[in-house]
Amino acid sequence: MALLICAATGRELAALAPTLLPGGEALEEMRLWSAPLKGRETLFCVTGVGPLNAALALGRCFGQAGAEGRRIDAVLNTGLAGAFDLAALPLRALCLVREEIWPEYGLHDGQSVTARAFSFPLWRGGAGNGGADVYDRLPLAGTEALPGGAPRSGGRMFTPCRSLTVAGVSASFARARELWNRHHAELENMEGFAVAYACARAGVPCVEIRCVSNKVGPRTKEEKDFPGALQSLDAVLPSLNLL
Repeated sequence: MALLICAATGRELAALAPTLLPGGEALEEMRLWSAPLKGRETLFCVTGVGPLNAALALGRCFGQAGAEGRRIDAVLNTGLAGAFDLAALPLRALCLVREEIWPEYGLHDGQSVTARAFSFPLWRGGAGNGGADVYDRLPLAGTEALPGGAPRSGGRMFTPCRSLTVAGVSASFARARELWNRHHAELENMEGFAVAYACARAGVPCVEIRCVSNKVGPRTKEEKDFPGALQSLDAVLPSLNLL
């Protein structure tokens, strides 16, 4: 059995363990490879950016690992995300996502999308969701679902939050305000729901940890710090007792 660690880009994945995963931009997307963490087999994958790439990559990972006789028993999805309120979640804050929301699935009335007004759930009676129909929300596992025992920090360094997944990054105040008013998620990302959904369908717990790199919507130069957020990712694996 193995842990799968994934991120959207090579830079994000390499930032987790710079000495173990050198190369950054050169890391090939949707390729599955392994390296030992604390003597345990660990698989790694760069999914590519966006929900379509993420869903396809996770499907490929589960399929390839199964064909090779290696069962994935937990997934850690990590990387950067935007925060709706930097006063609540400042730049470089590490966040444990407890629920993923897909705000673009459902019935669109010309102004907003309502998931449960649509007759077709994504997954009817989803076994990985306690038997409930899956529409636009999925719960995620806590850090206790990862191998290696209890996190060194007891999880205290990770702020619990909700995140929503979009295919189009919010680039206007109106869009950011609409998403916040409708869903009250603290973060915006581009892969989380797709990874969590693939895991739910496979019956595998999914843990998601994000580092705040920017404010959602238009932002000044003081409201973004992508290099600093990447550097902060190197605290994730040690804090989870994985490195």
